Formats: sequence, C-alpha cells, structure tokens
Amino acid sequence: MSDTLRHSLKRWAVPALPLIILMGLAALLVKIATGFDVQAVMESSVSKPPSLIELSLLFSALSYAALIGYDALALRVVTEKSVPLGQIALGSFTSYAIGHSLGFPLVTAGAVRWRIYGSAGLSLTEVAKLTAVAGLTLWIGMAAVLGLGALLEPQALAALDRFPARLNQGIGVALIAALAVWLLWSRQGGREIGSGEARVRLPGGKAALVQIGLGLIDVSAAAASLWVLLPSQITFGFPAFTAIFAGAIVLAVASHVPAGLGSFEAAVFFACPGVPTAELLSALLIWRFTYTLVPFLLAITLFVTHELRRTDTKLAKAVRRIRRLMLPFVPMALAALTFLGGLVLLTSGALPSDYSRIRALRHLVPLPFAEVSHLVGSTAGVALLILSRGLMRRLESAWILAVIVIGAGMVVSFAKGFDWEEALVLGSVLLLLLTHRPAFYRKAGIFAEPLEPRWHIAIAFIVGCTIWLGFTAFHDVAYSHDLWWQFSWHDDASRFLRSSLVAVIAGAGVSLYAMIHGSAPMHEAEPLNPDVLAPALAHAERSDAYLALLEDKRFLLHEEGDAFLMYAVRGKSWIAMGDPIGNPEHAADLMWRFLEEVDRHDGWPVFYQVSLAYLPLYLDGGLSLVKLGEEARVDLTTFTIEGKAGRDWRAALNRAKRENLEFTIIPAVEVPAHLFKLRGVSDAWLADRNAVEKGFSMGFWSEKYLSRFDVAVVQREGRILAFANIWYGQRSGEITVDLMRHLPHIPGIMDFLFVSLMQEGKCRGYRWFNLGMAPLSGLSGHRLAPSWHKIAAFVARNGENFYGFGGLRAYKEKFGPVWEPRYLACPGGWVLPQILLDVTSLISGSPARSMTREAKS
Repeated sequence: MSDTLRHSLKRWAVPALPLIILMGLAALLVKIATGFDVQAVMESSVSKPPSLIELSLLFSALSYAALIGYDALALRVVTEKSVPLGQIALGSFTSYAIGHSLGFPLVTAGAVRWRIYGSAGLSLTEVAKLTAVAGLTLWIGMAAVLGLGALLEPQALAALDRFPARLNQGIGVALIAALAVWLLWSRQGGREIGSGEARVRLPGGKAALVQIGLGLIDVSAAAASLWVLLPSQITFGFPAFTAIFAGAIVLAVASHVPAGLGSFEAAVFFACPGVPTAELLSALLIWRFTYTLVPFLLAITLFVTHELRRTDTKLAKAVRRIRRLMLPFVPMALAALTFLGGLVLLTSGALPSDYSRIRALRHLVPLPFAEVSHLVGSTAGVALLILSRGLMRRLESAWILAVIVIGAGMVVSFAKGFDWEEALVLGSVLLLLLTHRPAFYRKAGIFAEPLEPRWHIAIAFIVGCTIWLGFTAFHDVAYSHDLWWQFSWHDDASRFLRSSLVAVIAGAGVSLYAMIHGSAPMHEAEPLNPDVLAPALAHAERSDAYLALLEDKRFLLHEEGDAFLMYAVRGKSWIAMGDPIGNPEHAADLMWRFLEEVDRHDGWPVFYQVSLAYLPLYLDGGLSLVKLGEEARVDLTTFTIEGKAGRDWRAALNRAKRENLEFTIIPAVEVPAHLFKLRGVSDAWLADRNAVEKGFSMGFWSEKYLSRFDVAVVQREGRILAFANIWYGQRSGEITVDLMRHLPHIPGIMDFLFVSLMQEGKCRGYRWFNLGMAPLSGLSGHRLAPSWHKIAAFVARNGENFYGFGGLRAYKEKFGPVWEPRYLACPGGWVLPQILLDVTSLISGSPARSMTREAKS
C-alpha cells in the first residue's frame, strides 16, 4: 500500500468512524420510535415507585464516589503535592459530571480540573497527567466489567454486539488476560509512558489493584443505578447487564454525542429486544435524571460557587459588579416576591383541592392536621403580605420572620393537599431571601412605624379578592351555618370559610396592633464619661463642642479617640448636634459611620446647626441643606471701648459702676459653693418668662454640668444678679457663654456681662466672642428663592410677638459681629416638616415651643 493511500485512509477513517456509528444508531432510533406512544411513556414514568428512584440516586452517588477515588489515586501517582480531600472531591465530581454531560471529556473535564486543581497549586502539566491516569482507570474498569460479562454471560452480550457466544467468551478471556498482564507489568512499579514533560508515571503494585477495584465499583454502581429502574421483562441478570452497560458506554463515547444522548439509549434498546418500549424508555429517562441531570446541575452549582470564591476570576468580578448594581433593588424585588407568596397562600386556601392528591394525602396525615394546615396557610399568607413592607424597608426582623413564615408555608402546602407547585414558589422566594441576607440589616422593629393607609388598603384588597374568589369557586354549594363545623376530606367549602375568617381576623389583629404600637421607642442617653471625650475636646475649634457635657446625648466615637459626633434620637430623626468634633481628618469617617448606623435603624440622618466648613461632606452624603439662620461672632481684635466705636460700651460700664455692679469670674472648682445662689437666679429667670428648661443645643440647669466650667457673675454687694457659664475654645480661638440667667427688671445687666466677658476674652488672647445664632435671619426674600426661605421669612415677620426674631438679631447686631450662616443637613423632601418638628421637640420638649433660644436674654 502506497504512503499516499495510507495517509488518505488515516485522514478520513478517524472522523468517518464516529459518523458511521452515529448514523447507524440514528437509524435504529428511528425504527424504535415508529409507533412510539408518548402518553404511555409518561404514565410509566409517573408510576415508577419513589423508592426505586431513591435507590437509583444512591447508586449514582456511589459511582461518583468511586470517581473521587480515581483522582485521589492519580494525584498520589503524578505529584507529591498535598491537595485537601475536599478539593479532590470537588475537582473529581465536577469534572466527571460536567464532562459526562457535555461530551469531549478530555477537553471539558480537563478544563474543569485545571480550574479546581490549579487553585490548589498544581501545574497544567500535572493536571494533564492526572487526567490521563484517571481516564486510564476508567477504561481499565470498563475492560474489567466487559471481560467478566463476556466470560460469564456471553449470550446476553451477544444481544448487543451480535457476535457468537464463543467469540464473546474469547473477547472476555482476552480482556481478563490483558488485565493480568497489566498487573504483572506494573508490579515492579516505576513504570512510565511518554517522554519529556509528557512522561506519565503509572500506578504500580497495589495501586494497580486499587485501580481495577475502583473501575469495577464505578461501572457496576452506574449500571446498578439503571438496573433498578428497568422493567421486569428483562430476562438476563445483573452481571450480564453490567457488560451491556459498559458496551453501551463505549458506543456512546465513540459517537462523540454530548452525554451519549441517543446513542446510549439506542444501544440499550438494541440489547433488550422484546422489552416494552414505553417502560424501557421511561427507565432510561429517569436514569438520565438521576445519573446525569442531577449530578450535572449540582456540579455546575459547585463549580460556579468555586469560581465566585476566587476573587481574581473574571466571573467573580463580573458577578460582584452586577451584585453591586442590583443590590439597591434587591429588597424591593424580594418584598414583591414575598407579597406574591402571601397571595399564593391565600389563593390556595380559597380554591378546591385536587382530589387525586387528597386520596394520597389521607394515608399520610390525619384529617385534623390537614385542617390546621389550611388555617396556618391562610394566616401565613396574611403575615407575608405584612412582612413584605418590612422587607422593603430592609428590616432584619422582617427577614427573620419571613424566612420562618415561608418555611412554615412550604410545610403546610404539602400537608393540606400535596400542593408542590405552591411549595416550589415559596421555596424559590425562601432561597432568594437566604442568599441575600446582607441586604436586610436595619435593626428597627417591624411596627416601629404605623402601617401606612396604602398598606391597609392593599392587604384588605387582597384578602377581599381571595374571599370573592372562594365564593365564586364554591357558588354551587348552598350556604348553611353547618358548613362552619363540617370536617371531612372533601369539605373544601368549609375549609375555605374557616380559612377566610382566620385571614380576616389575623389581618385585622395585626393592623390594629401596628396602629397601637407604631410609635418609635425613645432612646435614652448613655452615661457620660468626660475622660473619654477629653482628647477630642482638646482638638475642638468651636467652643460649643462642650454641649457634649450636657448628658442628654449619645456619642459616636472614632477609633483613634480624638474625634466624636454627638446626637440624640427623636422619632425617626437621628439628630447630630453640629459638625463632627475633634480631629478634622476623621470627620468624613464619622459622618459615614453615622449614616450607616441611621440606615441600619431605618431612620433619617439630621445634622443640626452645621457650619460652612463641612458642607461638601454633607452633600457627599446625599443630604439636602436648609438654612436655619446666622451666627454672630464678634472679632475681639477690633473690639474696643475707646473712641466713638466704644461709646455705648463705655456707657454700659459706667452705668454698672454707678449702680455698684461688679463683674467676677468664679473658677470651676469654686462653683459648687455658689450653686444655691445661682439656682435662685435661674428659678427667678424661668418664672419671669413662664419658661421651662430647653436642651440639646443649649444648656439647662444642672449642678453637675455647671460645676465643670468657670462662671461669670454680676454681683451687687455680694448678691448675684446674673450669671453665665463660660466655654473656652482653643487659644486664639473663640470664647462664649451657654447658660445665661439674670434677675428680672435690671436694665442693661446683660450688656455689662457681655462687654466685661469680651474684655476678659481679649486679655486672654481669644480672637472671637460667639454671641450665638439668630434664627431665621439672613434668608433671601427673592421671588426665586427656595420655598423654605419664603416660609421662614413669613414666620420671622409674623412671629415677632412669640419669639422676637428681629429684636434678637438687632440686639446682637449692635456688637458689630461677623455673621456666618448655619444649616440643617437632612434628607429633605416630604420628610422635612417632620424632621423640623422632631428637632423642635428635641430642643424645647414640645412642638409648640420655639426652635431655638440659645442667646435670647
């Protein structure tokens, strides 16, 4: 034969042989399909006992467990690297399950192995050698099964290969002899094939025996997973069938069809003449499910999970990007699905049951259990409608309850009528909830707020529709009071009435409870520890940082201890007083941590009286800005009582001198001894104004608080007439006062106090004296100004009799201050009115009281 002819045969024979085999098998399948009855196949499949399907799954699992042994043995042969058993099991199972299903196992299974074992430290060459040794083990197992089958049951194998029995025996003897030679050849150990980097060391000695044993277990277990499903008309035994099974696998591999689909079935049909087609095909379909589809889906899941855990893969990066993109919409989507789950449960309780399922159910559970399941299902449906609102608000408590209720709904779906479709819907929602647990992190209670009217309407509408649906479904059942007390497997109308009543009672009860217990709990301030706040206060640029010592606030401390944020909670508003205090480098970190904490509790973040310095920070946090007014600061470097500019202040000092008024500063250590006198002045001041103590943004009477500061007093002949505690800021920074009280009907006394303090502050080297804020001042009156400016300007113009907005600004204006705007940073929009009420209530103790009184004398 010429070289050209030999080359042509090699070139065309290799691709032609699988094609010829495939065409022959296709012709056989066409012949078998003639007169094929789909309905008979479906009925045969459905009637298959569940115990046989479970047994098939068990043998399939045993086969894949033996395949794990393939890789474990191969790893010991090809490398000395240690690979954890869990990773071996993952690599083996996923590679074989995916390779069997997709076909071309050298490519598909090898690629999967490389992704799994590559992450364990194996090189590409080692993975290739592992694949070769594992594949050799598979074919040795095939040879062992075929050899034993051909030797022991030659006649049965003849049904597949159409060879004479003696020839099959001869093939069996040859295969067994080949295996014996293999054992003898590998007994010495150290046997290798290939050259260079492709050189592969083969199992030797006991490893070769283990190799044959694993192959026998694998092929026999795979054959057994089909054998238990075959119809009773099969005339040959299991040993013969294993040989037929192995031969069918060889033909399926030769056909190069993914999973051998069609070719394997044709071979089995060819080997089992006379067996009813419908029953044999139903067995093969179920086997494809237990041995191919279930392992394939599980392998895909495990492989994708493995890839996602590897942070360096493109898939993991893409999934993380998609997850970040979709995460904001997850709570809303899961809330909608949970609402749908509640609708499914309520609808199921209103419709008649499938009596074919009821007949099977009555043999498994007692009637009372089924009746209770109907009631529980309807109650769970209403609960899911309500819990969907909590999921939309990302509440952790709603997530926990939804998982419990959906799980209970799945159980009762089976218990009340084998409603597996309903259980499947609920199970899908449950799986999504479990996989998106981090999206539900807020700590607020489910009924921290009353149910909005739209939720009451939606729940009532759904319950009403399901009741209408039930009455429509049972319109042919004449109503009678006796229906409420009839308990029977076929009394669906009675179950519908009782379930509807329970649903209405549950919905009304929960709604009533939500309305009664809807107010948010008050948050008590934590005990103050001044030593903890001291490092941050030492960094504070503004003197009003000492509001932290009022003991009416909570604190968010930075890990470094040199910065904090003080806040209080009123309703849903988490109100921070001013800007972050302390080291400015930690301000952004504190703000974001505060926003995260507020978000976890489903609250509204509010920053009250913030300055210009941190406005970009609040804008970055997505907050809106509302101007509250302007703060007056007197520049002490230009303040003087000399010349024309100081004429009024000299007059105040001279008048005080004529009236024998004396200005004194009492050191903090001596303040406790004067508290009784100071309390008398404070009580007289409150009584004269018919006022109550404020808080949060201004000081209130507290002996412990006042004892922390120097106190400026105005006396006459030893009697204290006025006082104010002093806040000292940073050197060359600002000085101001907080709690200011004086006896009534003493004109000009506060002018004397302020001028004296300004002189004292200037002598001590301070740059600024802070006079406090003038609320609702500095707002634009232009027609294009924001609506808040127009509303606030209207209040300022028409509220003079109640507060004195204009008079307060005029009083401070005479000191010639520099005015700096102060803002409220908050979510804005429709929640702004409620936030303003919460802030006012927090400061004054009543929504009717004025928003601020920091510096009114």
